Amino acid sequence: MSSTPSFQRLKRIFLYASLAASLTPVSAWADDAKALLKTMSDFLTAQKTISFTYQSSLEAVTPDFEKLQFVSSGTANMTRPDKLRVTRTGGFADLDVSFDGSSLTVHGKNLDAYAKIDGKGSLDDLIDRLMTAGVEAPGADLLSSNVYDVLMSDVTEAKHISSAFVDGVECEYLAFRTPEIDWQIWIQTGSQPIPRRYVITSKHVVQAPQYTLEISDFKSGADVAAVAYTIEIPASAKTVDLSEMQSLDELPAAADMGEAK
Repeated sequence: MSSTPSFQRLKRIFLYASLAASLTPVSAWADDAKALLKTMSDFLTAQKTISFTYQSSLEAVTPDFEKLQFVSSGTANMTRPDKLRVTRTGGFADLDVSFDGSSLTVHGKNLDAYAKIDGKGSLDDLIDRLMTAGVEAPGADLLSSNVYDVLMSDVTEAKHISSAFVDGVECEYLAFRTPEIDWQIWIQTGSQPIPRRYVITSKHVVQAPQYTLEISDFKSGADVAAVAYTIEIPASAKTVDLSEMQSLDELPAAADMGEAK
């Protein structure tokens, strides 16, 4: 079967983009990527209260080498140092997650179930505990109390690629490399240097799947609407262990993605 005209055009675009990248001298990349990232980090950590909406996508590669993309969207509210409320719809889940400084509650609305873990601590403590429990939260890096140090861990190369636009907003486009992953970030220019787009590439995994987070409707301080950091659980919901909340993952079971049975 011959390629369609649109596919042929797409191949030409990729060819031209690759050629342009190969001809761009390294000296054309600004050396201020770290400084721009530090400015973003300082701005985020200075905000006591934050809210935003987001869309995330997580790619997966099937055993047949087909790349699939699972898209979710939701909201996030945070009050430093120890309160968080996140919702997510998509990724085969309808989740409401809350941390009030004393306990973490995860309500799987589509499962009519919830899990609760008691334990006081900061948001940093919470992120560490979730990672220890095997719960992946790639965008959580941006909520830590020291975004810069977390993001720069293991970075071997940093580039300021260019100016760019995300959802019509002018941003600075930065790229970073580590031994295991490459990641890119688009930081809004002006008085609010917030991350607008964040992409993580697993470069040593077949077909290099990516995680993408896009942020919009960012608010801080007095502009943030009041939100409860506790969840009202329906009486019908059953209590389960956090490990049973498979919907925390943004991917379905392997068999649902085409794994050979």
